[in-house]
Amino acid sequence: RDFELWLVDDGAKPVSMGVLPSTGVTRLKLKPELAVKISAGDAFAISDEPKGGSPTGEATGPVIAVGAPTEI
Repeated sequence: RDFELWLVDDGAKPVSMGVLPSTGVTRLKLKPELAVKISAGDAFAISDEPKGGSPTGEATGPVIAVGAPTEI
């Protein structure tokens, strides 16, 4: 199984940000067109997916973590 990270844009369909590695620290560089979409009211979610990530482009497994973006 793999964990997949999603951007849950307030009122829009969640967008996959990719499958997370199973070990170590993960740093993601966002594409500029995705970075500008992140705003208050959005969330990041991690779902438990089959190996390789969601086969449908939508979360198919349970959501195991949710967090709000914070500007730093």
